[in-house]
Formats: sequence, C-alpha cells, structure tokens
Amino acid sequence: MNPQTIPAKLPMDTDGACALSLECWRLSLIAEVLRDSSEGAGLRHAVRRITETLKEMGIEVVDFAGRPYDPGMVPEVVEVREDQGLPEGHAIIDETIAPTVTWRGQVINPGQIIVKRSFGRPQEHT
Repeated sequence: MNPQTIPAKLPMDTDGACALSLECWRLSLIAEVLRDSSEGAGLRHAVRRITETLKEMGIEVVDFAGRPYDPGMVPEVVEVREDQGLPEGHAIIDETIAPTVTWRGQVINPGQIIVKRSFGRPQEHT
C-alpha cells in the first residue's frame, strides 16, 4: 500500500464513535474488577489511552450510576426498582446498562439506566 494514499485523518461516523465509546466503558468496568491484578493495570492503561483519544475527538462517556435521578434526564429508564432503604420521594440511578455518549456536549446516544426509588404511595388523581 502506498503511504501517500492513506489520509492523515480517518473519518468516524456517529455509530462507530458510540460503539467504540460503549466498548471502552465496558473495558473500564472489567478493569475495576481486576484492579489488584497485573492484568488490571494493563487494561486500565488501555482504557485511559482510548478515553484520551475519544476526548481529543470531542467524545465523552457519561455513566450516571449512583447519581440522583431526575425524570428529565437524558438516559432511557429500562427498569425501576423499589427500595425501602431510600427516603420517601427519593430516586437514584442504580445501574447503567449503557452510558450516555456526547460529542462536544451534544448527546449522540442517550444510554440506558436502571432507577432505584423509595416505596411510595401511588399518586391519587382528583
């Protein structure tokens, strides 16, 4: 292959960016599980490098797990679990199924989450 025919920058479409971001996020979760192993160190380094490259492209991954839930949030809620340990009227994001992906601050993939909320009385309609 002639090096002169290779472009300096290769294009990446939105689907490709989202797929790469999702897989990088999944690798980061595995790296956390392997935190105390030699494999974990190498994996964390790879995740850090991929994340830096994505950021240079303006792409960021947002994992909302552990944050308070607001019904106006971007991610799709795929499940709601009731938790009697939460104060009444409170809800938190229990788990991220797929993270939210942004490009230059704009959402290009809203992600999916599981929400945990307090037990509450059903709203009465008048």
